[in-house]
Amino acid sequence: MSSDNKLKKMDLVSKLHQKFVVDVVKTTDWDAGAKSPLIVELDTTEVCNLACPGCISEDVVSRNTGFTSERLLNLGKEFVDAGVKGVILIGGGEPLAHPAVGKLMTLLGENDVHIGITTNGTYIHKYLDIIAKYSQWTRVSMDAASDVTYKKLRPTKKGTSLFPKVVNNMEELAKVKKGKLGFSFLIRTKADGFGIESNIDDIYEAAVLAKNIGCDYYEVKPSYQFENGKNHFLRVHSQFDMDHAREEIARLSELETDNFKIIKSINLEYSLSGEQHTQPKTYSSCPSTELRTLVTPSGVYVCPYFRGKERMKVGDIHEQTFMEMWNSAERKDVMAKLNPSCDCGMHCIRHETNLELFEMIKKAKLEQEIQTTTNDDNEDRFI
Repeated sequence: MSSDNKLKKMDLVSKLHQKFVVDVVKTTDWDAGAKSPLIVELDTTEVCNLACPGCISEDVVSRNTGFTSERLLNLGKEFVDAGVKGVILIGGGEPLAHPAVGKLMTLLGENDVHIGITTNGTYIHKYLDIIAKYSQWTRVSMDAASDVTYKKLRPTKKGTSLFPKVVNNMEELAKVKKGKLGFSFLIRTKADGFGIESNIDDIYEAAVLAKNIGCDYYEVKPSYQFENGKNHFLRVHSQFDMDHAREEIARLSELETDNFKIIKSINLEYSLSGEQHTQPKTYSSCPSTELRTLVTPSGVYVCPYFRGKERMKVGDIHEQTFMEMWNSAERKDVMAKLNPSCDCGMHCIRHETNLELFEMIKKAKLEQEIQTTTNDDNEDRFI
């Protein structure tokens, strides 16, 4: 086995066997659907201060919309009342750009709703103490080890680079955080089509930077294509580039310690091997979408893979509460039509989650025992 295959792959399946998830699986009427989701992915805004070429949310960000501060805070209260266990601030736009996000994080944190943050890192300093206190994890999208590469991949709208600022923000957070801090590296090559040859030479040095910053983990991820109806299908890169990437990734294991981990994204190996560019599904429903949902200023969607896609929009919470949306006829109609075997040919990171959930649901209906982990002190709500 090559050393890159020894690196830890993100594991979502084992999280399903935590007691709080098993209890939901056992008590849910799966024909009617879950009473509420456990996890909400929330786009606080569709505004972003960067102009990254190849942005996966380019069509969404161009709308420049967001929740009012009043609605955003009321949403937080509605999540608490609904029994939501965790909220991931994500985008869409840059989630920390919303002026009320600090109050939202405080509201959620004070009510024992766990918080995860996916951010470009440019606003961390504005909410440093709040993030340090309440965020279970903060993952910063970097994709570079140097200002030169960062400026090409993550420029501001004026074409400048905020690389030193983001690195400093991460260093300051690393000093005071209670949760985990992660450094995200998305592999890019000329196949992505926006004028950069490759950031593969930065893979190892970026991990060194992450370790020096004080990050808890460094995650390597593949890129996706978002044109010609191929949303979230893995980008096909040259095998030369992928062989080079594999060599660089193999070096990462030497950096691992008890306090610094290297994580391979669930679909990374498919991208490196180039062997599989679709992911067929043999099932016709998606139990993951009963446990998680995506809330954005433009609407609520079954999951992030269909952000902005009207046919997968299950509601709008500008005009109704979160639970009114969740129990609405519109959502039930979309959920009844959702068929992964037809709709989800992309590499979904929750494919294995769904396969495990089907087995757990089957056991629950037969009143058979479901294996349960009982380490409540180390509960990871982000299933």
